[in-house]
Amino acid sequence: MKARYQPEIRRAALAALRPEDTLISRQRIEDEIDLHPDQYPGLIGRSRTGRRRIITLAMNEMFSCWSKRSGVNPSSFVWEVKAEHDPTTEPEDEQ
Repeated sequence: MKARYQPEIRRAALAALRPEDTLISRQRIEDEIDLHPDQYPGLIGRSRTGRRRIITLAMNEMFSCWSKRSGVNPSSFVWEVKAEHDPTTEPEDEQ
């Protein structure tokens, strides 16, 4: 079932991600879905509990869970969606 919602979840996660962020929380994804229900018709029709379960399962499959790092609360629903060092955003050489 989660495969059916993965495109919507990926779109919501990337839409909620600020340019400088490398992490995204389930709450930010939920907020994006609530703010733009017309863009996520499959998810908005689900109960809050069902939507959270689907988001968690799909995000765990698509991205690394941030809480696997040492010293982080393991119950966090936060995923690493971009590497902290993104080679496509290298600073320009100073002149």
